[in-house]
Amino acid sequence: MVPVSTRSRRRKRILATAVSALACAALIGGCSRPISGTPTTLGGYSTTEVAGLPATNGPSGPKEDAPSSSLPVEGTDNGAMDKLARDAVADIDEFWTKTFPKAFPGKRFEPVKRLVSYDSGGPGLQLCGQNTAGVVNAFYCPPEDSIAWDRGTLLPELNNSFGPMAVVTVLAHEIGHAVQHRASTATSNDQVIVLEQQADCFTGAYFRHVAEGSSKYFQVSTGQGLNEVMGVLNFIRDAPGDADFRDGNAHGSAFDRVTAFQFGFSEGPQRCAKMDFNDVQRRTTLFQAWKPIQKENANLPVDQQSLDAVEKSLRTVFRDTGAEPPKIVAGLKPCGSQEATSPASYCPSTNTISLDMAALQKIGQPPSKNADSTGYGDFAAYAQVASRYALSVQKATGLPLDDEAAGLRTACMVGSWSGLLVEDPFGQRNPVGSLRIAPDDIDEGVSALLGEDSLIAANVNGDQVPVGFARVEAFRVGVQEGFAPCSTKYGA
Repeated sequence: MVPVSTRSRRRKRILATAVSALACAALIGGCSRPISGTPTTLGGYSTTEVAGLPATNGPSGPKEDAPSSSLPVEGTDNGAMDKLARDAVADIDEFWTKTFPKAFPGKRFEPVKRLVSYDSGGPGLQLCGQNTAGVVNAFYCPPEDSIAWDRGTLLPELNNSFGPMAVVTVLAHEIGHAVQHRASTATSNDQVIVLEQQADCFTGAYFRHVAEGSSKYFQVSTGQGLNEVMGVLNFIRDAPGDADFRDGNAHGSAFDRVTAFQFGFSEGPQRCAKMDFNDVQRRTTLFQAWKPIQKENANLPVDQQSLDAVEKSLRTVFRDTGAEPPKIVAGLKPCGSQEATSPASYCPSTNTISLDMAALQKIGQPPSKNADSTGYGDFAAYAQVASRYALSVQKATGLPLDDEAAGLRTACMVGSWSGLLVEDPFGQRNPVGSLRIAPDDIDEGVSALLGEDSLIAANVNGDQVPVGFARVEAFRVGVQEGFAPCSTKYGA
């Protein structure tokens, strides 16, 4: 997130590089080699439902009474990770065996012919034309019609970091590639980004089945459970670099991957089959970002000078609403009986936004694997400020500020501001002002929205909409469609 005046006019592209040195690197590279419109919640917005299902925060993971699959797995050590993977494949196979003929009339789903477990830290195997030694990965190999996974490093890391449903997520994605081949929804001429978006979408369709309680092996809550699943997709996103959606290794940003997942979850596999390059190109955030001359200037520091630039940007974007711009001051201020919200607080009676700069600076720190880290990145910090600015716009139009609809409107409006800061805005809208953001900035917003302590989708009292699915969706609607749906879709 930088002022455009500090950016080079030579366009660069975003590389599909690793987010972390371990599991992320493997997943990003492994899904593509070998094959390694806008969704909305059905029936309009809801803070108590997820695409028509009740929002719950029950248990997520293997069911206590789940059977143990007897699928043959080559190379297995019969340990816990292979059992989890075997059960996941069995459950996903059962889902597609039942669903496939309905989604693709006249066709049947045949499970993949070969399952292979290996240890990336042990002796290598020859799989799909490559040696598995040191390959921390999971992948589908079309020529061999096989799925392989690393039980030694990848699966334990996913399980330890995100829980058992992370392993299920990755394998559902890989089987999604097998679905592509059986349904002929993908061809050898398709861009990798299209193949990956379809696989993420098919993953969402499978998780709808699990969330409905139809799985014999697994359960997932539609609240925190789905938040964690979408968090896995966020974690394995394409990292900032030098390639865009036309690059042969592009898998999608967190924003792109979660979007595709939500398509599948909300609308089913038929929607996934409709994904082609034109569809993906219209909504991808892997746009050709303008990169700063000095690499260290990629993030705005959280200080008064940068805050002034963000305030100017917000005033410019929301000028046409006619709302009186709020005053932004340092130091959290009381507002009558209303308790201040950190790191930013909006006081309707004085139309003032007060800030806890120290708290904002913590949020603005680059993300870290340190468990104590609270950093999401610069955009996530300034999105907190933008959320309180959005409340001032809602106040000017007479909308309530203290209900859950206000939280979704706020997320949508923050998204609409974000969508006007890219160099090539969605829907061919013209960029506004001099501040610009890159795909990883929008991903910072997604990360914060999937957390439990963000104001981006919170009302004036700081109460965040409890359903992460709805939070991300509202933000995405604003990014892709602009300001108008924020009041029409998320009206009082």
